[in-house]
Amino acid sequence: MLTKPKIIFAGLAQNCAQYLPDVFKNIENISTLASETAFIFVENDSSDSTKQAITQWGSSKNNFKFISLDGLNQVKMRTIRLEFLRNMYLEVIKADENFRSFDVLVVLDMDDVSSFQIEMEKLTDAINLLQNQEDVAAVFPNQIGRYYDMWAFRHPKLCPQDVWQEVSEYVRLHHCSDQEAFDNTFAKKILVIDINSELIEVESAFGGLGLYKMKCVLTNPNPYLGSKIKILDTHPQINFCKTQICEHVHFHEGLRMAGKKLVIFPSLINGVNDRVHTNPSFYRSLPF
Repeated sequence: MLTKPKIIFAGLAQNCAQYLPDVFKNIENISTLASETAFIFVENDSSDSTKQAITQWGSSKNNFKFISLDGLNQVKMRTIRLEFLRNMYLEVIKADENFRSFDVLVVLDMDDVSSFQIEMEKLTDAINLLQNQEDVAAVFPNQIGRYYDMWAFRHPKLCPQDVWQEVSEYVRLHHCSDQEAFDNTFAKKILVIDINSELIEVESAFGGLGLYKMKCVLTNPNPYLGSKIKILDTHPQINFCKTQICEHVHFHEGLRMAGKKLVIFPSLINGVNDRVHTNPSFYRSLPF
């Protein structure tokens, strides 16, 4: 690494105290690659020791901000909460002259997804890629086993649409069971990415970790967005609802509209996903 970047870590936390020691270890490892670090952790409504653990860990850190938003769980739609929380750390960065001067934003979930210890050599390679290729705005990890985050994943051939909306539409058009719809849509798109593959350019991804070029974050016109209007029918009149969507996708669309690339780095492994069952009826929880 020719020049160590200034890195901000942004993370969301709720009832994840048991995972935080391993999450903090990952953050401390990544911090060795930085010339300066900053931390913005946003938490809400934890009933365990999450608040205390984050506060204690951050007490010895410079550039540390901890935001607790208790009461947010009154908003029942999860992606609306996530939209709010993620836009919170973006606004904190934009409002702070010092934070705006940083080079890299590392976004990570602070639960079991981020407790896997990431190989430092691959992290170095990923940050070098982000720094040295002007057109790359974000780098995302891979997992051993099935790719973890199909809802956030978009690729023009492999997965051009929201996988849960596809399940919903299949049920509506074919009047079949949720399992049959899932098997004919979502299940056919589940990925297993060879760790030795070349970089995969995507329209969106996440997987519990994202490395972003800060200047691209600051100029991105798109915030995180966790819902949209869904048209159910147009005859004899327009019938519609609001539905939850993955909040990352709209944010990533803004980066791509600026002509930037988003890539999955297949050898950057941040976990093992051995889950073999996905609830085929999950889509039913999304409309509101």
